Formats: sequence, C-alpha cells, structure tokens
Amino acid sequence: MIQNIGFVSTRFAGTDGVSLEASKWAEVFQRNGYSCYWFAGKLDRDLNRVFPCSEAHFQHEKNIWISEQIFGTKQRKPEITDSIHRLRHSLKEKLHHFIDHFKIDLLIAENALTIPMHVPLGLALTEAIAETTTPTIAHHHDLYWERIRFSINSVNDYIRTAFPPNLPDIHHVVINSEAREQLALRTGITSTVIPNVLDFENPPEHDPVRAIDFKRSIGLSADDVMILQPTRIIQRKGIEHAIELIKELKDPRCKLVISHEAGDEGYEYAEE
Repeated sequence: MIQNIGFVSTRFAGTDGVSLEASKWAEVFQRNGYSCYWFAGKLDRDLNRVFPCSEAHFQHEKNIWISEQIFGTKQRKPEITDSIHRLRHSLKEKLHHFIDHFKIDLLIAENALTIPMHVPLGLALTEAIAETTTPTIAHHHDLYWERIRFSINSVNDYIRTAFPPNLPDIHHVVINSEAREQLALRTGITSTVIPNVLDFENPPEHDPVRAIDFKRSIGLSADDVMILQPTRIIQRKGIEHAIELIKELKDPRCKLVISHEAGDEGYEYAEE
C-alpha cells in the first residue's frame, strides 16, 4: 500500500514551472491522505520532510564543470567519464538513504529523468529505481530534444539510458500531446498526458494597493492592463504570438509582461 511519496529533482524552490507543478501534485496527494517528502539540491519545503543534497542542484560546481565538458562537443575524455560516475555513485547512495529514511513507497521524478541538465543525477536515479524496484512516476516537463543546446553532446549513451529510462517500474507522464507523440516516436515509451493546471476554484487574494505598487515598480501606470506570460524567454514559448496578440488588441494600455528571464538557451531569441 502506498503511503509515502518522494519527489526528486534538482530544485524545489521558487517559481519555476517544475517547482510549482510539483507543489500542486503534492497538495492533491496530501488531501488524499498521502505523505510527501522532497529530495533536491535546493529546497524551500517543510524542513521535517526534506532530504537536502547540494550535489543534486544543477548549479552545483561539480555539475557545472561536467556540463561544460560534455555539451557542445562530441568527444568525451576518460577523466570526464570518471567524474560523471563518481558523482553518480555519491548521488545514488544519497537517493538510497532518502528512500530508506522516509520509507518511500512511490517516487516522482520531476524532470530529473527528462532533460540532461544534471546527467549524474539522472543516471543515479535510474540505477536507484532499478535496484530498489520502487514504483516511479517520471513527470516530464522539458524533453531534451526540445532544447538546441543539448543537440551536440558527448553523452548520447547516458542520454539514451536515463533521459528518460525505459524501466518496468516507471510510468511516464508528459504535459501535452505533442510530447507524448514525440516520446513514443523517439524512444518507444508510452505515456499519459497530465497538463499543467491552475486552481481556478481558489484564486489568489487580490490586494489593489499592492497591485498598483507592483505595476509602478516595473514601469507601468496604475491604469495599464498587465497581460502576463509566465514563462522564460525561450523560443518554444512562442512569445512572438503574445506580442502579436497585444498588437491586435489596439489598446495602448495593454502591456505584455514576461515573468522569467532569458539565458537558459542563450540570448538570441530574446534579442529577436
């Protein structure tokens, strides 16, 4: 019987999409009587339910160095392979401790088996699942082929192994039908579509004074209509369509506000 659910990722903190969606899933699980626990390199969750592991963060110095050596090149030096496996082994040990300590019955891998921003973590998690046979939901937000910067790499063997892995104990979940089709086409893996959602039955509290202060803080006037695109500035978010929409509204008060920065995939699209 499943009682304890363990979420695993590089980060559960802030307002990135993975952290927000994981929180929504956890809220639903907890309403239904399950207990949720968290493993990541950066965490802002209940301290009694977390297993912090700094090496699991994609911005940890070890992982940054590894990523610099394996992307943008097709050759991998032996010392890079050794570094990947040393970190993989360390992370796998910590994942085993996390599973044992919180008596995890179900793992939910939030993008950690999807996009190779942390190759050693993906390999470690794949091996931990295989070794423990822990039932797992791999929740995929950003598949690696959706990002140009991962197209040239020296770790195709690891990507085929762990991003995502095709193991009998893993059920795969994607956020749209295009991802489901591409995942099946490229890997033969079947998946379930669960879109990202908003809780329209419980909207956030509205404070008109704070709303006006916020508008002024980003250079808008009080009567401007703020139209929010809550994404990063990357090409697959289709920001040009939002710009065209604002233009067609033909109202100078309508202002497009994009919530997150550029840089994840370079600045060429932002400049465009």
